[in-house]
Amino acid sequence: MRIALAADGTRGDIHPLIALGARFRDRGHAVVLCAPPNFRSDAESHGIEFAPVGLDTQEFLVDRSAAVTRGGMRFVRETQSYAETVLADQLRRTPEAMAGADRIFAAGVQAGASVAAAIHGVPYRFIAYCPALIPSPELTPAIFPTAPRAPWLNRPAWAMTRWLFRKLLLAGMNERLTRAGLPPASDALDFVLGTRPVLAADAELAPAPIDPPVPVEQIPCLHPFEGPDLPEKLDGFLRSGPAPVYLGFGSMTDPTPDASTRTILDAVERAGVRAVISRGWAGLAEGGLPEHVFATGPVAHARLFPRMAAVVHHGGAGTTTMAARAGTPQIIVPHVLDQHYWASRVTGLGLGPPPITRSRLTAAALAEALIATTDNDVLQERAALLGDRLRERAAVAADPAERLLRDPQDA
Repeated sequence: MRIALAADGTRGDIHPLIALGARFRDRGHAVVLCAPPNFRSDAESHGIEFAPVGLDTQEFLVDRSAAVTRGGMRFVRETQSYAETVLADQLRRTPEAMAGADRIFAAGVQAGASVAAAIHGVPYRFIAYCPALIPSPELTPAIFPTAPRAPWLNRPAWAMTRWLFRKLLLAGMNERLTRAGLPPASDALDFVLGTRPVLAADAELAPAPIDPPVPVEQIPCLHPFEGPDLPEKLDGFLRSGPAPVYLGFGSMTDPTPDASTRTILDAVERAGVRAVISRGWAGLAEGGLPEHVFATGPVAHARLFPRMAAVVHHGGAGTTTMAARAGTPQIIVPHVLDQHYWASRVTGLGLGPPPITRSRLTAAALAEALIATTDNDVLQERAALLGDRLRERAAVAADPAERLLRDPQDA
């Protein structure tokens, strides 16, 4: 069987599909991934054929790093031109790259995959990593850079989201569909979601909405609770003293990484803790560091987080889930989009203190949160108990690759 995958965005959008693709590949299927060009090596290192679609997302976010750190509507405005360019490229390239596919799966804002499925007449599933991608008055749409709001505010927010999808997508989608002799779509958001979307999120951490417009199948987060061993030097640092705190913002970029590194080091000093800083796309901790602080590149969170006293991060779906499965308390510093949803879940479940939005991150605020987290036995125990439950459920859950392929309702 030939399986086509498509996603756009950052590592948190692409890597789960690569993990799913590797599972398909292990079962003897041919897999192609349509994604931004900067993810070619990630896909090919897992034996997955790669088709570049769209723009280099890391390069784009580096160029607009001030909008990333400030968040809010500035980020939304800055990304509009990106969306228009990328969505047009998806509609042009993805259907051709997916010719001959037997199944199609998509994630993120990916318009071409649903059109490709219609043109080629093959089963299609959209995979959401966050419930706030599924229309429901329970949830504030992920594109709104704000903490979750009340249902009476969410309803007009979803209406605006549908309008935005129509404005950006509908004409281009329908041009491709009618050219193929197919009826036009009436709603762009519904066409992208499909008739039976998948929510890939641990249910206790991120439950599906109770009143979605279409049936939603929930499966565990696609990040496996495993990974390669930690580098020897990092492992040695962890063994050399008390459990440190982790600080990293993943794919979020930064216009002043040196200043942000000083803020983090100041907070760590005030809190009196050891620390592991992830450089990430922001390029943090590139200079000299005190001996109680270690800088690292990409490593397996599943190996690292269980050995942390706390995890400070941006609130991506995968990072939040891996910290929760590890049973480690979290401090969320949301920058944009669905990160505000995950921040609200961490606080609501009692896994960490209230979030610190990126635009308000100071050494004093971060130090206060670190002290409140590492000195809180109740919080530590609550995080550990949830981690036990999430790991147990992930261990007995059906393999997502088998589940998605054998489900007779996906055809």
